[in-house]
Order: sequence, then C-alpha cells, then structure tokens
Amino acid sequence: MTDETKKPGVSESERAPFAVARSAAKPAGRTLKVRKVGNSLGVVLPKDVLAKLRVGEGDELSVSETPNGVALQRHDAELQEQIEAARRAMKRYRNALRELAK
Repeated sequence: MTDETKKPGVSESERAPFAVARSAAKPAGRTLKVRKVGNSLGVVLPKDVLAKLRVGEGDELSVSETPNGVALQRHDAELQEQIEAARRAMKRYRNALRELAK
C-alpha cells in the first residue's frame, strides 16, 4: 500500500480483509492464553478484569454472542429467574399473546 492510499489513523490490521471483529467502543488491550484445565480448556482472567466484572472465585459468568464476538458479564441469578418466568408465561399464554399482537 502506498503512502497516498493510507488513511490517517487507520492501522494496517483495520485495512486487512480478514481483520478480527472488535468492539467499536474500545479495542482489545491484551491477549489471554488458552490453557488445559482438566479435560477442558480455559483462560485465566487478570485481577483488573475480575474487578471490572465484580466477580471472584466461585462466581458465575454469563457468555453471550455480540455482533463483534462474545461478551462476558457477571451472572445475575435473579434476572435469569425473571427471564425463565417470562418464557413460561409466553409458552402458556401463546394463543392469547398472538391474538393481542394482531
């Protein structure tokens, strides 16, 4: 790529056709190594990441897909129960909800 086709402030990896998707808000600041843990694989999260997630040993994390990859967040058991209750209600009252949606 020549100097005249380079855009200021755009890194080489952002111009690559197969660039890894990243968050628009904040680029990834570190890499984590995948290690064998028993019969599974895992990563060790640094202290500052654990502090941002407000989790410690024994806590659970929720993993969800995003347009940019995956997101980790602290598991909220109360919220999960509310979601399950809503799913049960939607299944039970499926016909009534369909009629109301018309």
